[in-house]
Amino acid sequence: MIRIGIIGLGWWGKQIVTCLADSPRFKVVAGCDIDSKMAAPFATAHKFDLTGDYKLLLTRPDVDAVAVVTPHLLHEEMAISAFAAGKQVFCEKPLGLNTASAERILAASAKTGGVLGIGHERRHEPAMEEMRRLFESGVLGRLLHMDANVSHSNFRKIDPSNWRRDPKHAPAGAWTALGIHLGDLFVSLAGSPTRVAARTASQIFPVPSEDFVSAEIDFANGARGRITCLSTPPFYARFTLVGDQGWVEVQEGGNVDKGIPSSFVHCQPDGSRETRSYHDVNTVRLNFEAWADAIEGRAPYRFTTEQLLGNIRILDAVVRSAAADGKPIAL
Repeated sequence: MIRIGIIGLGWWGKQIVTCLADSPRFKVVAGCDIDSKMAAPFATAHKFDLTGDYKLLLTRPDVDAVAVVTPHLLHEEMAISAFAAGKQVFCEKPLGLNTASAERILAASAKTGGVLGIGHERRHEPAMEEMRRLFESGVLGRLLHMDANVSHSNFRKIDPSNWRRDPKHAPAGAWTALGIHLGDLFVSLAGSPTRVAARTASQIFPVPSEDFVSAEIDFANGARGRITCLSTPPFYARFTLVGDQGWVEVQEGGNVDKGIPSSFVHCQPDGSRETRSYHDVNTVRLNFEAWADAIEGRAPYRFTTEQLLGNIRILDAVVRSAAADGKPIAL
């Protein structure tokens, strides 16, 4: 069993603890948050120790691994410090806010021989797994295009001063919250990105907060993609993969913590369509347990270094392109 400490006990840090509660592979033994008043009742209820200093957590011999679930600007410092302390590291998305930051984290992982876990649990959704199976089987033919939109109004409800609406922590609108997951799915299917053109806007939120981002992405294999995320409408989520022999579309009915099934449509070469529904599963636990398998040498972790860097290169280019009013960025 891997004894893990959770650095950051906001909404998603709590979600991770809850998702791992029944896992035979992990035991949450410690947590860290600067807001002890907020975190203490949760730590008590889940029976783990609490500290306000992540460096103290890293000195504990009973902590084998840590999950970094903090504002994005802190990921690099905390992940590198954890590797240096001899811990295995799971980092929430985005891995870094730019390519150089991600490269430094990956270098620290390689130096210590650690296995870097990443918070892209969407790959484990049953509908997405079936889409990948169909694509890899060849029945969809050559990949031509991917089009995805994930939007919701959660950030509209939070205080404007919250870090999730601060461009320093979360540049390009909802990209670091939503688009980064779609970028991961794109690179896992299409491979290396080569060109990005993006635009952002403050349609509802007051400047400097942005609530719209859209990017067009080209890939080395000739495929194209488009990702759009908005921070103000009711929940909407769709992922479409188009091949020259068919297409697949996945639609979700609610955010990851709502437990709502996903719809799945497969269009075949003759235009006939098969529609089915997939119930939600504990994708967070599935991702963490796959990471545990890699730590223990049971199986490789499915997120390769090339994919992790490719996704952050897209984020990096989205930010730079949007700042230049959509000027394409070659990667």
